[in-house]
Amino acid sequence: MSLPWATLFGYLMLIVAAIAILWGLSVLIERHATPLKRDRNIIDHHYVAALESMVAQAEAETETLRAELQRLRAAAASEYDANAALFGRVGLSPAAPEWLVAAARRAYRAALHPDRHPTHRKMEATRRFTLAEEIFDQIASVRQ
Repeated sequence: MSLPWATLFGYLMLIVAAIAILWGLSVLIERHATPLKRDRNIIDHHYVAALESMVAQAEAETETLRAELQRLRAAAASEYDANAALFGRVGLSPAAPEWLVAAARRAYRAALHPDRHPTHRKMEATRRFTLAEEIFDQIASVRQ
């Protein structure tokens, strides 16, 4: 080998060795590099204040709604309709048409009539029949 080729070969080997060393250093640095630490203890006080404000508003609205619910329950209890209770005892509503009330009365008469029951149950059947008749008489008086 002549001298220029030997020099060129030497420089080439030097460059390859430098690349290998740099690559080894980069691997070493990468292995020992510590990841960026995120400080998880950092608290954004503005965000916390906004959340506390939202919670306070929600609690105030909840209290308002609870008060409204109690007011409505009290109003519903004070507006208890005796007619609705009377109609409800025989399974009707106050808005039931007259023909439906008459049909219900006939059905009660047919089902509760004392003559349709055995002798040992006639007393109870008579009591239930008269109670149903009283209720339907009260309904008739309310409807007039």
